[in-house]
Order: sequence, then structure tokens, then C-alpha cells
Amino acid sequence: MSNHFMNGLILGAAAGGIYGLLKSPRTGKENRAVLKTYVDDTTVLVNDVSRSVNDLKGAIAQLTNEGKTLAEEFTQDVKESVDEFTYEAEPRMRRIQEHTEKLTADVEDLTQSMKQA
Repeated sequence: MSNHFMNGLILGAAAGGIYGLLKSPRTGKENRAVLKTYVDDTTVLVNDVSRSVNDLKGAIAQLTNEGKTLAEEFTQDVKESVDEFTYEAEPRMRRIQEHTEKLTADVEDLTQSMKQA
């Protein structure tokens, strides 16, 4: 469908251009001058758009690289923070575990004492 549309668009543009040239009140020389100016202006505009697209591609590539770098740095920082927290929390966790085991043993001793009494 896209191919048929493009063929129709090109054929329609050519037919319209030919009709416009034949029915134009200007002379052939004037038409050529107008057409040359139009083509020159269009070429400048297309070049501007092409340059802008290339600039945009470059900016996107740069932004992507910066994003990757920042993501890697952030990931490394988070990993280091987690490792540091784990290292610092380990003695506390061990003390909590020891207190829990002591409390459990005390509760069991108390339960045994209450059963014997």
C-alpha cells in the first residue's frame, strides 16, 4: 500500500507540475527562474533539516553514553553502600542473635522451673 501511495504521490506531483507549467501566465524563462529559486530554497531547507537530524542523533548518542556512565556509577555507589551497611550491621546482628538465644534459654529454664514447682 505504501508503494502504491508513493507512486501516486510522485505521479500526481509530476502531473500537477506539468499542468502548472502549461497553464502558467509566466514565460518559460520566468518559470525556470521561479523553479530554480524554489529548488535552491528547498535544497537549503533540506540541508538544514538534515543537519538538525544529525545534531539530534549526536545529542541522543551523547545523552545515552552519559546515562550509561551515570547508571554504572550509581550502581557501584549503591553496592558499596550496601556492602558497608552489611559490614557495620554484622556485629549488631550477631549480638541480637546472642541475646535472642539467651532469652530463649532463659524462657526454657523458667518454663522448666515452673513445671517442677
